[in-house]
Amino acid sequence: MSSVFQRRDMYDSVVVDREQDVVLTTGQLYGLQVRREVDRSFKPVIPFAPHLFGSGKTRFVKSYLELLKSMGERALIGPENISDYEKDRRRSFLDKLHEAVLLYVDMRHLEPTDPKEKSLKWAVHYLLFKSACLQSGFEEEPSPVECYNVLQLRTTVLVKRIREVLNMRTDQFLLVAFDEVGVLDTRGKFFDLEVNDEGRVRPYNDFFGILWGLCLEDNVFFIVVGKSEGLSIHNYAASVSRVELTFIPLSPLEKDSIIEHLEKSSSSMFTGSPKVSQILCHQHFATNELAELLLELTGGVPGLLVKAINYLLHCKLSQDHLLLSKESFWMIMNDSIATNYCVDPLLPRLSSLSKTRQRLLKMLTLLALYRIRFELDELVHLSSTSDVFLFDLVTDMCFYRRLIVDENHQERYEVLIPKLLIRYIEQSVKNDRLEWLLLQTLKSQPVEFFYESKCRVFEGLVATMFYLHFCYHPTDSLMFSTLGQLSSIWNEMNLKFSSESTAYYMKSIHYTRSTSEVERDTFGINDWKEIVEEMLEFEKIYIPFEPTSRSPDILFKLHGRTSGQNLIVGIACKGRWSSNGIRWNEIVDEACKFLQPVHDQVVTVHPTLHCMLIIMSTKLSTSVATDLNHSSHCYSFGDRVAGHFLIPRNCELIILSESDVENFIGKDILSSLRSAFKSTDNPHSRSIGISTVQEMVLSLSKNI
Repeated sequence: MSSVFQRRDMYDSVVVDREQDVVLTTGQLYGLQVRREVDRSFKPVIPFAPHLFGSGKTRFVKSYLELLKSMGERALIGPENISDYEKDRRRSFLDKLHEAVLLYVDMRHLEPTDPKEKSLKWAVHYLLFKSACLQSGFEEEPSPVECYNVLQLRTTVLVKRIREVLNMRTDQFLLVAFDEVGVLDTRGKFFDLEVNDEGRVRPYNDFFGILWGLCLEDNVFFIVVGKSEGLSIHNYAASVSRVELTFIPLSPLEKDSIIEHLEKSSSSMFTGSPKVSQILCHQHFATNELAELLLELTGGVPGLLVKAINYLLHCKLSQDHLLLSKESFWMIMNDSIATNYCVDPLLPRLSSLSKTRQRLLKMLTLLALYRIRFELDELVHLSSTSDVFLFDLVTDMCFYRRLIVDENHQERYEVLIPKLLIRYIEQSVKNDRLEWLLLQTLKSQPVEFFYESKCRVFEGLVATMFYLHFCYHPTDSLMFSTLGQLSSIWNEMNLKFSSESTAYYMKSIHYTRSTSEVERDTFGINDWKEIVEEMLEFEKIYIPFEPTSRSPDILFKLHGRTSGQNLIVGIACKGRWSSNGIRWNEIVDEACKFLQPVHDQVVTVHPTLHCMLIIMSTKLSTSVATDLNHSSHCYSFGDRVAGHFLIPRNCELIILSESDVENFIGKDILSSLRSAFKSTDNPHSRSIGISTVQEMVLSLSKNI
């Protein structure tokens, strides 16, 4: 089984959704050509993809020219307003680039080479020439000594010989793709490298210095990819080796792209070489359903996606009668054989997290869980003397990045932790209860949340804090004590969860709902009976998927300690980050959309059921705060709120004071969030502050 299973050619994988990367790469290659024509003392630009396994680096560089041709002029001539002269110039460049020859160079074959064993420059030159020979079909590798006698470390001679081997014209573009450049991390020690002013050697600086010399040759271009500390290399190379590196994003694939991949890729392992979608899908299991499941499992990471599809095809080949469904998909892919196969290249790293990396893991999990974006050059302090770029830390921790370009063309990144990896991370941090709970919450979070939702740090913090209080310290909770003083029904509830679980994400509530045959994405506003009776389970906290749904931001159900009374609790997290606090009409609106329908649809038929809405706002308007005497307040049955809303029977509305909210969340954390959210719904970690994210970790840890 394993010999067939380990095959990588179960299907011909088609590269999709790389238009953005093609445009960026082509623009940089064009920039190099322009600089070379204008000034011979130019700084070369080189597209650079320092990403983790599975990002699609190798497939991208190998298929770049094919992708380029399929895009036509869009690869270099976009909607921007440029002159006709410039358009003609770009068309001419594209025409030549379409005729380019791609030389693929695998840096894993880099090694000390006779007769200059300690020379990195000679090792790179020889590897270039050897790769050209092998690509042209030479049966034997060329002799290093004979090559050195001819080439003599002269770039002009090297490029000329490579052109001859590849049967190229002198004016034809040569595009060299260096893959697995990360080997320099370990193999740099085999060479005599330049020592900087600090007494350190940086092999990447030497390497890009070699490429700088090669870029001086006409019609030669480079793309460099491979797992590495990309931003550190980027910054140092720019300052020392006279090379400008530009990142190729290679973001994970979204659902539509996965559908395209399934429908375009085919497998010769099956009779007639059908498309993958035809092999794995059928009348009762559509392609979009399979795409959703693959997205949920892999996060859209191309390498993980391809491995998962390979495994499914293997199962289908060995069990022709197999009909996939949502249930059978998870049964197959949750098996350890499947998951080990999919994440095999990452297993050594995932299973050996150092204490420092374990400490940083919680911070990265919060960034992923709460949708906090980060900027390219943000630093994380490891110690008083050591920093690391967050961009590089994500790669080092075996996670992935997604590039986000906002409406102001600002580029930021989000952390993606594919669900395939979570079980292995859990094994490394099995004694860390907070990390386990955060990972479990992330595991229950729909992947669509990652691609569609705004930052939910405030709601997420409140939900996590409530959950931790229920699990560990219900009797010591100042918030629970405050709620008990305000509400008698709260005191009658069992506030201790019997077991650790997680926060769960539920369908949102809207005015209308889909009536098609496919599963509904939302509940309707008349579905509260179904929500309360079937959706909300005891001892679980739920967060509606969309923050704009017709429901509170957090929902949970508590049962009484001795009586048969139960309590449905909704928490409306009203982040008010400017000078304007929440007004009475907004509070009434929250009560109308939750208390009234729950009362009418559920409480009236369940007399032992009570309903409570908690307004947790970071800032109250002056009129609200004054009317409440700057204290928390509870409105019970028969009370009128703002002279308009009448509290229904068995219902309560609690408005927490600003000071009680501040004590619950933490003054410093709330202050940082207030600054971060002033101008955007999607703040990044720099505006929140990495130190604040770490403070969140400490605050949550105190509750365990």
